[in-house]
Amino acid sequence: MICNFSFPKIFLNWVLFFGLLLFPGLSFSQALTEQILSEEFLAGLPPSIRDEIEVKNSVSEDIELENLFQSDSSVEKNKVILQKIKEQLEAVEQRFSGDEAETFDELKIFGEDFFNTLQSSFMPVNVPNIGSDYIVDVGDSFTLLTTGKITNEYELIVQRDGSLVVPDFGKVIVAGQTLRNAEKLLEQLISSTSVGISSHLVLSKIRDVQILLLGGVENPGIYTMSGGSTILGALNIAGGIAKNGSYRNIELRRDGKIIEGIDLYDIFVFGKYDPRSSLRSGDTIFVHPTSFHVPVSGGVNNSAIFEALPGETAQDLISFASGFSSSFSGFNSVLLSRSNLENKTYNQINVDKLNSVSLKPRDSIMVPSYESLFDPAKKVLIEGSVKRPGTYYINEGDTLSTLVRRAGGYKEDAYIYGGALFREDALNKEKIYAQLNYSDTVNYIVSNIGKSNSSVTPAALDLLVEELRSVNYSGRVIGEFNLQKLNSDKSLDMVLRDQDRIVIPSMQKVVYLFGDFRNASNLSYNPNLNIKEYIELVGGVKKSADNNLIVIDPDGMTHIYNHNDFFSSKSIEIYPGSIIYAPRDVGKLSGILYASTVSPILSSLALTLASLNSISN
Repeated sequence: MICNFSFPKIFLNWVLFFGLLLFPGLSFSQALTEQILSEEFLAGLPPSIRDEIEVKNSVSEDIELENLFQSDSSVEKNKVILQKIKEQLEAVEQRFSGDEAETFDELKIFGEDFFNTLQSSFMPVNVPNIGSDYIVDVGDSFTLLTTGKITNEYELIVQRDGSLVVPDFGKVIVAGQTLRNAEKLLEQLISSTSVGISSHLVLSKIRDVQILLLGGVENPGIYTMSGGSTILGALNIAGGIAKNGSYRNIELRRDGKIIEGIDLYDIFVFGKYDPRSSLRSGDTIFVHPTSFHVPVSGGVNNSAIFEALPGETAQDLISFASGFSSSFSGFNSVLLSRSNLENKTYNQINVDKLNSVSLKPRDSIMVPSYESLFDPAKKVLIEGSVKRPGTYYINEGDTLSTLVRRAGGYKEDAYIYGGALFREDALNKEKIYAQLNYSDTVNYIVSNIGKSNSSVTPAALDLLVEELRSVNYSGRVIGEFNLQKLNSDKSLDMVLRDQDRIVIPSMQKVVYLFGDFRNASNLSYNPNLNIKEYIELVGGVKKSADNNLIVIDPDGMTHIYNHNDFFSSKSIEIYPGSIIYAPRDVGKLSGILYASTVSPILSSLALTLASLNSISN
């Protein structure tokens, strides 16, 4: 009997996901992966799991895991590939376990990051790119070019006896010679056997060497490397220094003898690195156990846990930490914590005594530091009718009058009554206040929708949104711009803040009428007209207008007047640049049954926002 099962797509997604995690070596079809692991699925995964898929993808891009099982791959190469996979998996496990987050703020062993960088491949690329001091040995390949009486090209390889055999010319021993000397020996051989022939020797392929890494390395063993490799390259291939290994006591042994002692701090701290010291077949690199560690933290350029050798002083470790940082300026001592089996002591050591303090196991050096907060330069912008508009840097306490004088004063056409100062803090407060009004209104509408004694419907929200769309926030701060008044009364002189913008308009003899007027327009200013006459010039207000009018003076001051005020003896001043705004009363719009309930709220909101939104010239 044949059964047809139809699995949901999300089930297939999870099957593939866990298959990728548990069996990273399997070769899934790219088309299947793209089809099943859709963007919607990935977007729905937790961030940590999405990161894990990225780790998996990076592994598959760097190396093809199938190569691990190819018969033509060397054992050493397979070990290297397998080691890289292990390190990638350890990083994944650490991410899931949270260990990485727990140790993020802790000090690290100095030097370990040097070997923690995962390379795209641990195997050296066999491309000759070496200096003339390279030591030639068995297995190196050369190309010899001859010109003159005999023009030819020869492919040569250093034989087991250390010689290069050149057809028609003979052979010469080059093993153990520098590349420079080997070329000279070839020239001598050819010139001694033939006249009128020039030669040029090129190293075409570097030999492979086998070396032994032992002691405190992550992965001791035998490694096959390029003949031009160095000790640093060998340590990197072996995964770096182990936790119990020493960065300070490493030996290079050749033919049973110690030919070089290496202190990696010479390289990491002082940059003393000689890349010409290449490895040879049969070399042994032995990493001794670590001595003891001393943490150095605080006001140094590189806080870390450093390895100290017997006899080294506190000054030595300060040097390893790249010296005191600028945050140590003003201090003259450090704190040495010393623990023994009975207790812990703290000793304050002056900087001129650091050389006399020998370090011991379980010591710790804490360097005091102080970093002041960055105080950026404050700048303001002044534009419009001043003699030198532009951006100015200000000092603490600088005022508006100070800035105007630095800008050369006002021009003759400056309309100082319409001067405006715009401030970021005021802009933010406007938005917050408007948002509160909006939220209160929305809450009222929502709470009254559907009530038996309420005519409020969801359409009220549409009106509210429409009201808010017409609002532009300015951040304007109303102040005095008359220099004579500012000189006579310093309390009126506003103190400037960073990013303030000051606009001094030129005289514009215009009165602006906006809102629910029959013919809203801009009128020429006439000192003989009052507000009632201005309104009559635009045809009066519409039936949909609110009973109140808003008048905004050029300096940003806002006044609310009832229509009855126009016929009273109360004087309403209109200036050049004044704005007369007639807000809409939604209760007077036809077809809105809930107007009697919602209209007062929306009208109040409109008045508030219009008041906040003082329009500048």
